[in-house]
Amino acid sequence: MFPVQLPPLRDRKDDIAALVEHFNRSISEINGWKLKPFTEAAVSALQQHSWPGNVRELRNAVERLLLLADSEVGESDVRQALPQVSAGARSTGSLASGSLATRTEAFERETIRAELERSQHSMTEAARALGLERSHLYKKCSQLGIDIKNMRRSED
Repeated sequence: MFPVQLPPLRDRKDDIAALVEHFNRSISEINGWKLKPFTEAAVSALQQHSWPGNVRELRNAVERLLLLADSEVGESDVRQALPQVSAGARSTGSLASGSLATRTEAFERETIRAELERSQHSMTEAARALGLERSHLYKKCSQLGIDIKNMRRSED
């Protein structure tokens, strides 16, 4: 056996267009869907994402985009579908200090909160977008101290 080492997707931005095309074709074929083209702006927006989940996250995003988009996938579809870390966390640098475990927890907490807000607190949608089983998302929220009921109440 020979280990194969690939750099993370964030370091291979040029591969994203080809991967999007591949996933578009394979997902559409598997599900019997009509092929939906991705605009150049959509591909460019996908290339700007950091892809912490690597190729698996990209595949999930393409599938989500194919479900969301009408006839073609545009930049606005990509902006809507990708989970975003809150601007407050990035601007304050809250992820830039502390141990790796502390930073990872903060990143996960902000990512999950942002995805829950984007999905209007739908655990099923948020779990799907994050590539998790719903039960794992509930468990993760509990571990990270995310109070889902309180989030829903504060929205009302």
